[in-house]
Amino acid sequence: MKKLFNHRLGYAMAYHVVVLAAVAVPFLTLTTEITRALFVNVRIQTAVDAACAAAVQAVDIPHFIETGEVVIDQNQATTFAMREFSATVIISNIQRYSPVLSSVSIIDNTIAQCNGSATMIWFLGGIPPTTINVVSSAEAKARR
Repeated sequence: MKKLFNHRLGYAMAYHVVVLAAVAVPFLTLTTEITRALFVNVRIQTAVDAACAAAVQAVDIPHFIETGEVVIDQNQATTFAMREFSATVIISNIQRYSPVLSSVSIIDNTIAQCNGSATMIWFLGGIPPTTINVVSSAEAKARR
């Protein structure tokens, strides 16, 4: 029996398995999750930017023709923003996240401000969902 424990050639493999299972795999998984969170942040910012760009295209044309003043129609701006936001987030193909366009507000009749967020559920258990909030603004300009 004593001879069995003196022969230690195979012990290094067991240590490597323990180190990989306890240290390397969680770090690799965490690295993947952080990269996914950064990707979600970029995608939601892109979607909110696109929504704001679409919202400023809702200029009230008859009012502009009469007065020369640029005024964004709130209802039409919200419709355009929602449509563009939905079209942008549908193509992202990210799993376990839920994007939302929170609000579209018109400031000074020419600036649209859009707020959006995405709640991301982690693949690792025990970590609470993360909410990423983004804001974007765009301005409508026109000349006669």
